Amino acid sequence: MKILILSDSHGEQCYMEQAVLQEKPDCIIHLGDHSRDADTLGQTFPSIPMLSVAGNCDFASMAEETLVTDVRGVRFFITHGHRHGVKTNLLRLGYAAQEHLAQIVLYGHTHVADSRQLGDIHFLNPGACSGAKPSYAVVEIPQQVEFTCRIEYFL
Repeated sequence: MKILILSDSHGEQCYMEQAVLQEKPDCIIHLGDHSRDADTLGQTFPSIPMLSVAGNCDFASMAEETLVTDVRGVRFFITHGHRHGVKTNLLRLGYAAQEHLAQIVLYGHTHVADSRQLGDIHFLNPGACSGAKPSYAVVEIPQQVEFTCRIEYFL
């Protein structure tokens, strides 16, 4: 299973559409800041399941601020990150992930792509799918319960 991770699109649909066409994902997760972009992307690619959370710029969004989901035996904690102080450090985010027994934490907000393992938890920030250096992330989960994470930049 290939999961495309997008965040902080801020109204720029073109990079998100390009990432979908390039990666051909089985699922898309949008981490907020213009979560309505996720709705539009879902209408463009209706056959691809979409999850999204609200970010700090999603004032009228009906999306949840956090989601916990299992994919092929891998537990995800999904959030934008602004409520967890991710611009300062990942401590509060890590505690929230531990509380939900997550193996992967997906977060955005900082506009800086980052992929790191801290203890038993993998923290993945796809960066921003907008602006001067747009990026996205991909999580691949093969049949067995292992996963890989990577970050991609648009040229």
